[in-house]
Amino acid sequence: MKKVLLAMALVLSVTFASAQSKAVTDALKAIDKAVEATQNPKKATKPATWISLAKAYITAYELPSKGIEPGFDQMLLKTILKDQKVLSSAQKTLPQGTFTVDTYDDKDLYYNDFGQLVFLIVTKPIGENLLGKAQDALLKAAELDPKGSKMKDIQAIFEQIHNYNYEDAASYYNLGDYEKATTLFEECLGNYNNQVMQKVDTMVLYNTALLSSMSGDNAKAEKYYKQCLDYGYYSEGNVFSNLAEVYRLNADTLSQKKILEAGFEQFPHNQGILVGLINLYTATKEDPQKLFDIIHTAQKNEPTNGSLYYAEGNVYKELGNIEKAVELYNKSTEIQPDYVYGVLSVGVLYYEQAMDIAEKADSEFDQVKYDALVEEFNLSLEKAIPPFEKAFSISSNVEIKRNAAEFLKFIYFRFRDKSPEHMAAYEKYNAFLTE
Repeated sequence: MKKVLLAMALVLSVTFASAQSKAVTDALKAIDKAVEATQNPKKATKPATWISLAKAYITAYELPSKGIEPGFDQMLLKTILKDQKVLSSAQKTLPQGTFTVDTYDDKDLYYNDFGQLVFLIVTKPIGENLLGKAQDALLKAAELDPKGSKMKDIQAIFEQIHNYNYEDAASYYNLGDYEKATTLFEECLGNYNNQVMQKVDTMVLYNTALLSSMSGDNAKAEKYYKQCLDYGYYSEGNVFSNLAEVYRLNADTLSQKKILEAGFEQFPHNQGILVGLINLYTATKEDPQKLFDIIHTAQKNEPTNGSLYYAEGNVYKELGNIEKAVELYNKSTEIQPDYVYGVLSVGVLYYEQAMDIAEKADSEFDQVKYDALVEEFNLSLEKAIPPFEKAFSISSNVEIKRNAAEFLKFIYFRFRDKSPEHMAAYEKYNAFLTE
């Protein structure tokens, strides 16, 4: 019986493979036939001949993903693709999440936790650059159609190519291949920026800039962000803040400042611009009152964003106003209870204060003054305990907990003989770090 079942399975697999290979063969034959028509002197002068060639290329491009749409259920797709075998199925973690990946001979299908298709990657296309070749054929068709009798048909196919390139770019973005996604978004731009279409998709322009930056190509990112500005596409101000980040990475502080200030004039509520200005003014220590005005505007726009009060605390710390810095650090965690950096910074500030006092004490030869400095040193360390303990308790980040525990271990070791509670606290944090 097993031999019979095995034989049937082999027959079915051959049948499925044959059906799939026949479709591929037919698509390639259609391309050959269309190419042959373009080499015929009589047919080569007709726009319809080149339109047919473009359609043949597109049909071949579509074949691996035919009948497949994002959102389809995994079991439904297995039924639709019953003539194609799943070679393997595995979990894969990508920047956008974890997916179940069904691998076929010519494609990978990526499903979410609910078993719905999110995107697909064609791993074995029928031919190289099929959409590019289709576009070239359409440009030739337009060239042979000076009266524009076929222009609507040509433009409709251009739209189709544009959409396919966009979908592929989005898929490679989901895959985490930002360089490939950038290339495909550039193809999208070319589908519109030609003598036939003569238009610009500003959202694609922005995506191209964004993905260029994510792939590490700052020169290309700068080029496309500037084009966004030229076409008046600002993405609610994000173009300004993103371009400023490119300038920051290029160490071009002057351009960074200019673009952030220009963006702030048009989009004063954009948090990316505001935070960019805060960071820039903090780094350059320029015009603190202007910086405070910007920070207060940001706080008014987003009153529950702890990082904005933390940023203001940093400015006061740099200006030497420690009391005000502590107040704002504490407030950052009060208004956003999971924002651990506020209380952590209070602890660090008191600890640094203690170290400065210890340095003074080391060079003090007057016993009375020395004893006073030691008392001040101990007081600063004790002030650091509550914020460090709060940071340790509220944070789920292991590294932050370790940092807080390192400080607390040191402090409690110094005070271990003060009380059994201090010794127990030292042992607690020492054990945490050891584990």
